Amino acid sequence: MKSSDLIVKMLSLYDVEVIFGVPGDTSIPLCASLYDFKAIRHVMARDERSAAFMADAYARISHKPGVCECPSGAGALYALPGVAEADASSVPVILITNDIPISGAGKKTITELDCERLFAPVTKWSCLVKDGARIPEIIRRAFRMATTGRPGAVHLCIPQEAFRYKSCADEHTLYAESECRSYPAYRTRGSRRGLESITQCLGASERPVIVAGGGAKHSQAQKEILTLCQLLEVPVVTTISGQGILPDNHPLALGVIGDNGYHPHAVRAIEESDTLFYVGCKIGSVSSVNWTLPAHDPNRKILQVDLDPVMLGNNTDNHLSVAGDARLVLRDLNILMKSFLEKNPIPEAREPWVASLNRDRQVFWEESREKLSSTACPIKPQRLVSALNRFLDRPSIVISDAGTPTPHITRYLRLPGDGSTFIIPRAFGGLGYAIPGLVGAHFANPEARLVGLFGDGSLGMSAGELETLVRLQIPAVLIHFNNACFGWIKALQSIHTDNKFFSVDFSSHDPALVARGFGMTAHRITSADELEPALEAAFATREPVFLDVITESEVTELPPVMSWQAKVEANKNNRL
Repeated sequence: MKSSDLIVKMLSLYDVEVIFGVPGDTSIPLCASLYDFKAIRHVMARDERSAAFMADAYARISHKPGVCECPSGAGALYALPGVAEADASSVPVILITNDIPISGAGKKTITELDCERLFAPVTKWSCLVKDGARIPEIIRRAFRMATTGRPGAVHLCIPQEAFRYKSCADEHTLYAESECRSYPAYRTRGSRRGLESITQCLGASERPVIVAGGGAKHSQAQKEILTLCQLLEVPVVTTISGQGILPDNHPLALGVIGDNGYHPHAVRAIEESDTLFYVGCKIGSVSSVNWTLPAHDPNRKILQVDLDPVMLGNNTDNHLSVAGDARLVLRDLNILMKSFLEKNPIPEAREPWVASLNRDRQVFWEESREKLSSTACPIKPQRLVSALNRFLDRPSIVISDAGTPTPHITRYLRLPGDGSTFIIPRAFGGLGYAIPGLVGAHFANPEARLVGLFGDGSLGMSAGELETLVRLQIPAVLIHFNNACFGWIKALQSIHTDNKFFSVDFSSHDPALVARGFGMTAHRITSADELEPALEAAFATREPVFLDVITESEVTELPPVMSWQAKVEANKNNRL
């Protein structure tokens, strides 16, 4: 068996059904083996970064490792951002770089690059496969590394010598660890003593709040969080990465906290809490507004559950910390909590406090109604998100890029809790994720309704994947927030440099023409009354549709970013 056949055979044993990649001159052996082995589909991307983003989105939706491949040299360099995002976001992505011969190292061989060292800082494991005989062992280790503990990215660099190896591997060496076909693998339970302490603390608190982060979604702990909050009658708030973990219309789901797109009633809950229970949340700079939310209160108890013990108490002085998988920890906690509540009543102060938070929540949505139904031109981003919500009436996957759409999607998107989910790259905030992400999401869940949201900067970095969506006939609704600028950066320049705009504006353009050039149905939307008809037509078809929506800039429609709003208010006071 050729080494390339061996690689494909091992991937198939791990139930890999699709590989995302870009072929190159060093990829010929792997391409030939994939051609012969029909069980694994190769999805050609137009850019290696996009291929890595596809694998990332595939993994987030399927809860299986995403696999991508690229050639040596520039191909590896282009793949780096997507691999780094996956690893920092605890998403298992396995990248295979098809490299030059080891014998060519140091000789200025074309595309020579030390890929092992290149990917080492942004992966859990970066390995140069020097011996083709070790391929089965190394691939097993790659899947084990990617899916266990804190999941993350793995890189395998396979030089031409390893591809040329002829294996006489016995069948007993060709096997996969079934636990590592999905993630998180080898889930761990929390300590009994720690869970009993959390039970006592949560049960006795008057104003406890559950804070769900991205780790809770990776763990698929939605049902367990719902059970716990209903048992205790306590509110749940989320980080951006945890958004959508509960149905947005649930009376205990208060919304998003943090700097970007926050819900004021959710922030109020955090500030007034006497106990905060963080589940799968790193308590990073955005969710805590640079560790100022909530304000310091020595009487507030911080409880934290995380799969990675390194994150426990990393940013906070915890009262209690429990290491373990969120889903298993909460399952055990729910059993303990039921027994606790049979003997101990819920504190009387809790119910009126939650009712007060929901009154604030109702006021918030009433006060938002004007902008959510605005007919202003250019179209307000809030109006666009409100129109989108009306069409999310069956299981949907909504993928947003960082930047322009983020605060409006975070604040106004309403998911019904029918299996729908929301994805956004939050580790590095790189642009260009949403469009290729739709490709990965489709192969993970072909039946889901797909929506991609992105701004001008993101479109410029991933427009080539419009052709990929058309070629594969992936039914997706692509919504472009067109404000003809790098809107996020322009808003920062407006706030911090008194409108000294520098290198942020684009020339007037019509991206719908670009989409049509790739064979995609596209519409240019310039007024609010065109939104619903265009969305209705887009959702009614089984092909990709591009909606170019002319939206108001962040400079004139300040988005709900807490630090920005505080800075604008401070600027006003300084002028008085």
